[in-house]
Amino acid sequence: MKPALAILTARLLFSLTELHAADAPPSVAKAIAPTYRADWRWVHGAVFVPTSAVNEAQQWDEYDPVINDRELHYASLYGINCVRVYLHYFIYLKNKEALLNHIEDFLTRADKYGIKVEFVFFDDCHSEPSKDMLKADYHYPNPIFGVHNSRWLLSPGQDALNHYAEHREQLKAYVQDIVKAHLNDSRIAFWETYNEPSPKTPGILNLLKDSQQWVHETGSKIPVTATGEPHRMQNAQCGDPYSDFLTWHVYSDYEIRDDPIYALNTECLGRKKQTVPGLIEHFKGKTGFIVWEFGIGRDNCRFYWGEEAEEPAADEHDKPLHGLVYADGHPWSTNDIKAWLGDEAYAKLPVFHVCYFRDTTFSLLAKESITPAIDFDLKDEIGCGSPDTSVHLAKDYYSIRWTGEIESPESGAATIYLKSDGVVKVRIDGRLVLDKAKGYRGESTGTATIMAGNPAKIAVEYVHETGPASIHLEWIPPNRKRQMLFPVSHP
Repeated sequence: MKPALAILTARLLFSLTELHAADAPPSVAKAIAPTYRADWRWVHGAVFVPTSAVNEAQQWDEYDPVINDRELHYASLYGINCVRVYLHYFIYLKNKEALLNHIEDFLTRADKYGIKVEFVFFDDCHSEPSKDMLKADYHYPNPIFGVHNSRWLLSPGQDALNHYAEHREQLKAYVQDIVKAHLNDSRIAFWETYNEPSPKTPGILNLLKDSQQWVHETGSKIPVTATGEPHRMQNAQCGDPYSDFLTWHVYSDYEIRDDPIYALNTECLGRKKQTVPGLIEHFKGKTGFIVWEFGIGRDNCRFYWGEEAEEPAADEHDKPLHGLVYADGHPWSTNDIKAWLGDEAYAKLPVFHVCYFRDTTFSLLAKESITPAIDFDLKDEIGCGSPDTSVHLAKDYYSIRWTGEIESPESGAATIYLKSDGVVKVRIDGRLVLDKAKGYRGESTGTATIMAGNPAKIAVEYVHETGPASIHLEWIPPNRKRQMLFPVSHP
């Protein structure tokens, strides 16, 4: 989330940890030594914030099962097997039952795609949350153009830390109600009590210590960690004494914390000094890792550290700081996905080939990529209304062409269903089966004959002019139910 200094060498880290342990109360000193050992090298994960959300609070306050399912599906196809997901204390206070239901729904969807989940309860980064969030009609502000992570929020916030005794029982209930609902849930990889806690934050050590204990009190066998950050250290990682196993962040290079099999990197991928191929080369098979982040969206993490409200970026960057995949499912770089999956798995991906054009006549090519579906919604918003800001594609007056193959297990008539804002033409094996006119926003349909065992070639052309952009393509294969139209092979 923010730049980090190089990880300390094993010898220095060991010496400083011993010094910290000697100065700490006995209960703290005992907790410094990890009490849980597991091989975390299986973790090839990403922080997960839906591209439609400006921060972790909106992610849950306006929980959208459709977008979460869509983007979890994309994550699984691209090789993500674990997601790091932030919660927020205010959303628990606002509507506990809704939050618990949404967490269960999210876990069910992640599990459907073979993805493990870890939840972060508290965060010591960015802005104080407004108490207006507790109102039923609260409206989340739009992202601030040019500002890195422009709407991210502290949890529980400095007010709760300043009046800790007053808030302690509610904070305990927040942690324990969630943990008790998933006491030994195999879908959860671990609990993370605190992200990047700084010992300089007034009152933080009480909550850091208590939150680990609250999880343990439930009887949950799922391990607990709190991830510190090297450049915020005072003699040792602030989170280490309150962790069952060690976790760490690195953005400045590819150095690995000592004991890399049993420690886990929970944040990396800052494209100032790292690349996805570089992370795969240096980390895969040696240590587990979680990149910030999967989706490139409205949380503005494509902008760089230091690009703040006082000095925002003047324009979009060709290379986003964080993120793998845009809202429509195409990666910033196909080389990232090739590195992550390997050439053989990448070649077998069921994706469309997609071309983005800077005009409405499919003439000025801006980018070629891949995407697993034709299924997205974009707000009419500077910075997030474009399918791909890295190539400076405008949010208005562009066109997209998808090509690929579809297949049915049975022969017969298939019905194609389309909802979109713009003009769309769908051709199957060269035959025009759907021709949606400009201005029509209802559902359009078309039919095509599909032969079993014989992949049909499909081409979809979409023209967007102004306003929110959206296109959703579904179908009913012969003798099947209505479903998203997915391709079957890499074109």
